[in-house]
Amino acid sequence: MKPLVYYCRWHEASLRLRGRDETAVWGHLVYNAKTEQEELQEFRFELKTWRLTLQTTDGEETLQLDEMGTVQ
Repeated sequence: MKPLVYYCRWHEASLRLRGRDETAVWGHLVYNAKTEQEELQEFRFELKTWRLTLQTTDGEETLQLDEMGTVQ
């Protein structure tokens, strides 16, 4: 889960986990936390492959993260 935490740091987002199983975690990335402009983005992060799937207005976007949370 470390790559996901790093990804959030690089993008100035907070994590709100909603669930977890043996293969993945999911929830929301929160931008501008604790402000009136708080924005939520749903995500699913696969623990073994470090694949991050984000819900966007156009559908889903899948990103492959490296160990430092940067997109490959």
